Amino acid sequence: MPDSVPPTKIRYRILAVTAVVAVFMYVDRVCLASASSEIRRELALTEQQMDWVKSAFFWSYALFQVPAAALALRFGFRNALAGYLFLWSFFTVLNGLAGGLAVLLLTRLAVGLSEAGAYPSAATLMKNWFPLSNRGTANSIVALGGRAGGALGQRITPLLMVALAGVAGLSGWRNALILFGFIGMSWAVIFWTIVRDSARVHPAANAAEADLIGTPAAVEKEPFPWRQILVSGNLWLASLTQFGINIGWTFVITHLPDYLEAEHKLTGDEKGFWGAMPLTIGLLGMLVGGVATDRLTRRLGLRWGRALPIGLSLFVCSAAYASCIYTGRMSHVPVIVALCFMTVFVDLGIPSVWAFAQDVGGRHVGAALGWANMWGNFGAALSPIVLGLARDTWGWPGVFATCAGTFLIASVSGLMLNAGRPLVILSGEIISRRGTPEG
Repeated sequence: MPDSVPPTKIRYRILAVTAVVAVFMYVDRVCLASASSEIRRELALTEQQMDWVKSAFFWSYALFQVPAAALALRFGFRNALAGYLFLWSFFTVLNGLAGGLAVLLLTRLAVGLSEAGAYPSAATLMKNWFPLSNRGTANSIVALGGRAGGALGQRITPLLMVALAGVAGLSGWRNALILFGFIGMSWAVIFWTIVRDSARVHPAANAAEADLIGTPAAVEKEPFPWRQILVSGNLWLASLTQFGINIGWTFVITHLPDYLEAEHKLTGDEKGFWGAMPLTIGLLGMLVGGVATDRLTRRLGLRWGRALPIGLSLFVCSAAYASCIYTGRMSHVPVIVALCFMTVFVDLGIPSVWAFAQDVGGRHVGAALGWANMWGNFGAALSPIVLGLARDTWGWPGVFATCAGTFLIASVSGLMLNAGRPLVILSGEIISRRGTPEG
């Protein structure tokens, strides 16, 4: 009997290039907030106007989640993700060329719109390229790329602003954004060249790898499942969970640099160092989160293997923000330590959030994840405005109290999620199936 052909390992190549896309996604997302003081001074903007600029990205990002997922279903996830990366990088270049509030708002809206379909497309690629037993780990690595990009963006943007100041007659923040954009457009071409929608259609992947993964023979192009999603209590709970997470977490990438400068007089490289620390330390959660949810699912079943990492981790985040209410005026160090705990535990639960959408979404995983992400990013869009109002009304302690409350709500709704109750699509209709958790 002839020896069986070992499976190729193209899936790991797909994972690597997709994780790099996530790096660019977050670099371009956080770079503007890292330069907010300099942008306000050059363009003569008020703090409230800058809050709306920070918020603009998330409104278009939220509203385009579902249409972007539908576009990916129509044109394929490889084509969609490469196109989205190219577009948001192009608009990041235009961010750097903005001459006033109106252009800055419009280009940030365009960046958010272009990024909207990225995570749903990436999640579907991971579903198509990895078996269930390794899916949480693959998700955590892609999400790790995003968090690494956030930390990198906050750390190097101030450095690039100094290094590139005056180049081509432009200020440092402009050149930094332009550089990020051109590098991202180049990576979009590389990504499109390497990736295919599944192992079955990749010229370098063999049948053994496709059989190991269990991918379908072709990626199905289907209408967006509006009815199935709208009647799913599970997905509404996931939406509430992500809404609460994003109001609190977004503080780190929008208001933390301003807090460090206004409250503790940190500027330049020092502000960049401390501002990047929560996202940098948060990477530890991503390293553990995917493995943890995979192991818990094998031991406890889908119901608790997904819900426990989400609900318990978010409760810790609420407690971390509550501590900042009392320490925030003393020193930036205890606040940064608390925020490090928050980011670690958010990132501990994020792979479970992705895996939950994959579990309940079935072949409509991109649509399911896009729907929950849309509501989560409504929370992110409101965050700069709500937290800005809290800052103006009650000071920074009010900001920390607001974040603690939203994380507590997200913790409760996260514990109520049930990944053992997927949507089953049959002849265009929905059947509610109660999964029986193992163990």
